[in-house]
Amino acid sequence: MFADYARVWPVHAILMGSAVLSLLTATWAASLGRYRKGSFRLHKTAAMTAFVLLTAGLLVAAGMVQASGGPHLRVPHGIGGTVTIVLGFLTGAGGFITTKAHTNRKQLRTVHLWVGRVAVVLFLLTILAGLRQAGLL
Repeated sequence: MFADYARVWPVHAILMGSAVLSLLTATWAASLGRYRKGSFRLHKTAAMTAFVLLTAGLLVAAGMVQASGGPHLRVPHGIGGTVTIVLGFLTGAGGFITTKAHTNRKQLRTVHLWVGRVAVVLFLLTILAGLRQAGLL
């Protein structure tokens, strides 16, 4: 399945692109929409959707690299994607911990916000690197 690169990379691109759109929705809900009813629920739902899509996109990417026989993390897109996904998972874990914490909540929320902001910027840069690698930029 993963050996046919031309058919598989669009699946990876769609999964990751959808994940970024979900992540941007979560970001919007937490910042600009925070005074609207249900915005925190939208934030959590969009973030969980992004998590699932990111995991699926990561599995497809790993399968493509494995099928090609090349080493993992050999191009900027792969390295940036790995760092970005780790930051994304840390952001999600930080958000979960922040909602469950009884002490230091304000500090945890600040860390969650800033790691999330950095993750969003890195996601966008990783997309650009992937488009460049695919020859679309």
